[in-house]
Amino acid sequence: MPKTQRPTFFLEGLRVLEVTGALAGPYCTTILSDLGAEVIKVEPVTGDTLRGRVMGPERTSVPFDLVHRDKHSLAVDLKSPDGVRVVRELTRGCDVFVENFRAGALPKLGLGYEDLSADQPDLVYCSISGFGQNGPMRDAKGVDLIAQAYSGLLSVTGSEDGQLAKAGFPVSDLGAGMWAAIGILAALARVRRGEGGAHVDVALTDSVAAWSVWEIADYVSTGEAPGPLGTAHRLAAPYQAFECTDGGTLVIGAVDRTWKPLEEVLEIDLDADPRFATEYERFLNRRELAAILQERFATAPRDVWMARLRAAGVPCGPVNTIADVVRDEHFAHRGLFLHDPERFGQRTIVNTPIVADGAPRARGPAPSVGQQTESLLASIGYDQETIHDLLDRGVVGRSDNAGTS
Repeated sequence: MPKTQRPTFFLEGLRVLEVTGALAGPYCTTILSDLGAEVIKVEPVTGDTLRGRVMGPERTSVPFDLVHRDKHSLAVDLKSPDGVRVVRELTRGCDVFVENFRAGALPKLGLGYEDLSADQPDLVYCSISGFGQNGPMRDAKGVDLIAQAYSGLLSVTGSEDGQLAKAGFPVSDLGAGMWAAIGILAALARVRRGEGGAHVDVALTDSVAAWSVWEIADYVSTGEAPGPLGTAHRLAAPYQAFECTDGGTLVIGAVDRTWKPLEEVLEIDLDADPRFATEYERFLNRRELAAILQERFATAPRDVWMARLRAAGVPCGPVNTIADVVRDEHFAHRGLFLHDPERFGQRTIVNTPIVADGAPRARGPAPSVGQQTESLLASIGYDQETIHDLLDRGVVGRSDNAGTS
């Protein structure tokens, strides 16, 4: 097919309804939205709680805006039977339903998978929770920090002296959102084959524990539970951070065939030392090796070393701050951070990192509370009199600046 005839969006025509809060669920649907799906955000008539997480001197809800861009907002009271009925009727026109309430919460409202799939056998229903929909921990509350601890990540993150450190990014929330998006897309492939929908069950704890590949390998090989290593690698050396003379920090990963070029750049020769003669020996004696390398790196500025290392083909990079990352010219070239006042206002949008024909990525701003409530109700057959009645009774809501787009 000629390139000009390819569809504009990978997920064009897909309709997603999300009943979510916090980060994992909205992040999942943001990925789907950036790939072209139409996403309807169901939130309380008073607004999603994340809207209240204001930041900066202007006290704006930047966190909400970042993970709800391009979406439509339906403000509805799910404690009301009429509100639940609205969501059920709207779901009939959707391909995907995403929720991240505690396990069992939505079935109590009549919005569980069994309830909705009875009318829609092709529905892909995704549940994201702390510990999943089954198992002895099913009913326990799970948030990012709990998931990092329960999954073992917290035990291996931090300095070698045992000072633990939470991962700086909320990796269990973001990871669960990514796994959920993957599961949804896989389930949609089954729907396309005519084999029916599915209930996709994703847990924050599973999402992080599933990444413990090197740590599990270490444990089953040695019988000892691995601990934190700072910036060092679990299975190879040298693979860590080093301080330079100007106070800058760089990281290197000089394993396999890049070890010899590293020696040449640093003007050292350790091949005759039995502690460093092989890759395995360098790994076993990584602390002694790191001390020798640190002494050399402390003799020149970071950028000098990086230029030499890159020229020699040794993997290396700077330890950037978030400010460095937002201003980085490489990320700018790839469109990872968007600064577009016309589309997003005074927001820096973090784009979905998929670059391909058919992947348009972020396109518009987040909605106000209930911005599309009236138009969505009208689209499923509600007349204006009924819509106004629901608004008057607080079953559904809209903000003062809500439109009908």
